[in-house]
Amino acid sequence: MYTTKIGVVLLAVSLFLSCQEKEIPQNTHPMWSPDGTKLAFISNKIGVENNNPINFEVYTMNVDGSSSIIRHTFNKAFESDINWSPDGTKLAVKSFSDKNDEVYVIDLNSKEQTNISNHSNADGSPVWSSNNEYLYFHSERDNENGELYSYNLKTKVIKRLTNNNDNEYSAVWSPDGKNIAYVSNKDGDDDIYIMNILSKKVIQLTNNPLSDWYPQWSPDGKSIIFTYGDWNTDIWEIRIINVDGAAESKLIEQTDSGNASWHPEGTKIAFASSRSGKGEIYIYDLTSKAIKKITK
Repeated sequence: MYTTKIGVVLLAVSLFLSCQEKEIPQNTHPMWSPDGTKLAFISNKIGVENNNPINFEVYTMNVDGSSSIIRHTFNKAFESDINWSPDGTKLAVKSFSDKNDEVYVIDLNSKEQTNISNHSNADGSPVWSSNNEYLYFHSERDNENGELYSYNLKTKVIKRLTNNNDNEYSAVWSPDGKNIAYVSNKDGDDDIYIMNILSKKVIQLTNNPLSDWYPQWSPDGKSIIFTYGDWNTDIWEIRIINVDGAAESKLIEQTDSGNASWHPEGTKIAFASSRSGKGEIYIYDLTSKAIKKITK
């Protein structure tokens, strides 16, 4: 979950205080695997058990419940911003394990974990290119407001992509590879924008009074879901909007402040919520509107 500096601090403080008062474990930030059989997510269950509720670790699970949940990180730090490689063999995550936000790649087969951003300033929001050649991420290495960068997985070269005074993060590619959706505070608050890769033309997709975070393209590229809410009330929901800016509407109520994720077939959405008291992962069926809890 990569927000503005203030957003990150508020999120950490909010999670810490809520867990200190109630000692409630949180499962959150679910991301579907490319084949739709697994979910990756973060959980502070171990942190709560060890009196460190802001310690979130990375896990994966089979959605059908056919195997046990697998833990992939083992430290006392805060992990988030999970993204799967297109072939489903790796995870990119943001981790504070080096006392600084860095982007790591976790090989799910070899268990090797590699710091690919490796900078003294904060890095996060990693996302894979569809051809598995690049990782894109947000970094404050050249600008304290943050810019978007690419990492060539073969040459290991990092290239700066944006150059302005706006805070831009959570970039995600459209399914056809022609556009990028991202979050920017260029109009004073966090809204979602879409940039065409070739023309560099940018359109503002949302213009809401509260925060719009974590855009995720639908598999057919026709719509985007995002998290909408406010830290003052701590009330969040998942909204959906057409890519032309039309038909914005509320999709799921009572969610947490993290991201939601489309199933690769576009039929379901995974999200997190504390509606049952503890933070759990749920699946929303777009056809039946039914909601199913899959962690406990």
